[in-house]
Parts: sequence; structure tokens; C-alpha cells
Amino acid sequence: MGSTQSQEKPDVVRIERSEIPEEYKTVGVSSDVVRRVNAQNPDTGSEKLKAELAKEKDEKNRLRDEMARLTVIQQKLANGNDVSALSANLASDLENRKKIFEETVDRVEKQFFSLQRENACEQNEKEIAACLQNNPGRILKCSSLVQQYEECAEKFRQQVLQGN
Repeated sequence: MGSTQSQEKPDVVRIERSEIPEEYKTVGVSSDVVRRVNAQNPDTGSEKLKAELAKEKDEKNRLRDEMARLTVIQQKLANGNDVSALSANLASDLENRKKIFEETVDRVEKQFFSLQRENACEQNEKEIAACLQNNPGRILKCSSLVQQYEECAEKFRQQVLQGN
């Protein structure tokens, strides 16, 4: 039952070069045909491989640069003179950075913290303190002084906010 089909030999067509007419020997394919054929068989695997290859190249270049840098450092460490020069450079760089930091701190302190206003209401404070000492237990007698002090403080606050 089916054994005859599996024993059939397929038809094979052989064409010799000499049998091909001359006009078919050189066939030109336009770029449109190539695009259509490529569009029918999208090959996303090649794009992934290209991206992976680019990533590997970048990693290889980065590692090569790192190796070159480490080789230079190793050569400097191998020479005793270079170690002292390297440590002197590091110390000099550290001192420069420390100096710049200190200058920045001084500039910030001058700009933001050096502005100390005098106590404009100091006289009112002294009057209230004297009134409270002279009238122990009778703080209501000093209430008018407290009101003057609050007015002075409000006036001073407004001056500070206006930048005067």
C-alpha cells in the first residue's frame, strides 16, 4: 500500500552550461527586486547580531583603554622615582583642592553669614527688663512697653525684608 510511492525516483532535470542560450547567461537583478525579496524574508536575527557585535566592540575598546591606563600606572609604580613623583602630584592636587575649598567656604561665609544686623530694639528690651525688675508681680504695668517693643520689632522685620 504506499510502498510503490516511496520507491519512485524523483524526476531530475540537468541543464548543462552549453545548453543555456547566450541571452540568459547574464541576468541583471534590479534593486527593487532585491528589496522585495528581502522584505519577504525579514531577517531580524541579523539586526540583533549587529547590535550585539557593536556592543562587544565597544566593550572591547573600553577594556583595551583600561588595560593601557593600568599598564601606564603599573610602569610608573615599577620605577621607584615615579612613585615619589606620583605621590607628590597627588599631594599637590590635594593641596590645590583644599585651598579652593577653603576659599569657597570663606566666600560663602562672607556673602551669607557676615551680615549681622544690630539689635534695633535693644533699648526697648532694656526698658522692659527694668520695668519687670521694678514691678515684680505687676507685669501689666509694662504692657505699654511690650507694645512699643512689638512695633519696633515689626518695623525692623520690614526693613530686613526690604533689604535696607
